[in-house]
Amino acid sequence: SSGINAEYGDIRNKESKLAGFMAESALSCGGQVILPKHYLSTIYKAVREAGGLCIADEVQVGFGRCGTGMWVFETQGVIPDVVTIGKPMGNGHPMAAVITRREVADRFHANRPEYFNTYGGNNVSMAVGLAVLDVIESEGLIEHARDVGDLMLEQLKLLQEKHSVMGDVRGIGLFLGIEFVKCRSTREPDEATAV
Repeated sequence: SSGINAEYGDIRNKESKLAGFMAESALSCGGQVILPKHYLSTIYKAVREAGGLCIADEVQVGFGRCGTGMWVFETQGVIPDVVTIGKPMGNGHPMAAVITRREVADRFHANRPEYFNTYGGNNVSMAVGLAVLDVIESEGLIEHARDVGDLMLEQLKLLQEKHSVMGDVRGIGLFLGIEFVKCRSTREPDEATAV
């Protein structure tokens, strides 16, 4: 928090206005890292006070994959101004979307930008997206992700006790990561084992 507050002073006092802050609600390609408690709420407060928008990237972690609800940002107690979603939205069918608050959309349209999307709003994609949402709800997939993920994490931690090459096991739901190391105390990566 002190590091964020130090940076907060810088972003608030700059001559140019801060546009926004965008981050995954849990870092996927960064190593399956779950953000510390209050991380996003602290940053979102600073960004909003500096006039910026808060953007949550839920492309890989959203749609219940983490078993905590539909969106991982909910675990941080925040409501973003913009949310980007994608991959699991179509369960293999190429789809993506941007969700925003009415005030943000109104400002976008007030500037009358030219916007064009070849595939935007086609009937097949709409049907696929609705079918995915129906299956997530009717088959209890969010709860299933939580339950299976809890079991996997528990079993992976048992393996970690037996294998020193497993430096860290972390995650929530079906969003799990294992860090392979040469030595737990130095945490030097073990690329050969990871492959």
